[in-house]
Amino acid sequence: MIRLAVAAVVPVLVAVVLVPLRDEMINANVALALMVVVVSAAAVGGRSAGAVAAISSALAYDFFHTRPYLSLRMTSWDDVETTVLLLLGGLIVGSVAWQALQDRLSAQAGRGQLRRIHRLAEQVAKGEDPADVILAAEAELTGLLDLEACRFEAPPYGSEPLVRLERAATAPDTRWSRVTRSTYELPSTGAEMQVLSRGQPVGRFVLTPKSGTGFSLEQRVVAVALADQVGAVLAAGHVERDGRYKNYG
Repeated sequence: MIRLAVAAVVPVLVAVVLVPLRDEMINANVALALMVVVVSAAAVGGRSAGAVAAISSALAYDFFHTRPYLSLRMTSWDDVETTVLLLLGGLIVGSVAWQALQDRLSAQAGRGQLRRIHRLAEQVAKGEDPADVILAAEAELTGLLDLEACRFEAPPYGSEPLVRLERAATAPDTRWSRVTRSTYELPSTGAEMQVLSRGQPVGRFVLTPKSGTGFSLEQRVVAVALADQVGAVLAAGHVERDGRYKNYG
């Protein structure tokens, strides 16, 4: 709501600031200045903020910079055309600016997720202690899924069965508390993600969520990849419930 309010007010303030320059600036330049405000609002506040800024800019332009001044009535067809173009252009450009921002943030998030996999894979490749790899995986999963906590458990499990975070990109369990087209929200009781070694379960990560936070399908795929790194470490052994690691051989 705050972003929408700012998106509505800022174009009006900019239009007012430009009032003393009405005799020096052509109206097209005023419209361009307001268009910059629309793009900025969309980039910062999203598509809705961009739309609000576009409408506010068109009204402010009409009210302060078309004759008769301080009225929404226009007597010049050129002013009508400029106002309509400002509104439509603002809506389109604002939407494009918002989408560009989302794409940039998505790309940055993707690079961050790949770094998580790389960091853990590097530990595995270096042959670091499995217990240290598990601790690192817990930290990576906590950051990736924005969890309250994450811990590894080796069987037999002492707690009640939990909703499972499936490995495949399938529809989530009906016990999940909230699902949208792009995000999943873990139930407040938590969930589990199996760790497999040679196709067999050798443990699980218990995921404790923060209230109201969700994660995307892409994040779930990365989480599975992290769990698989731990499964690779445990291919020749297992971690006991007290945290000690033993070889099967």
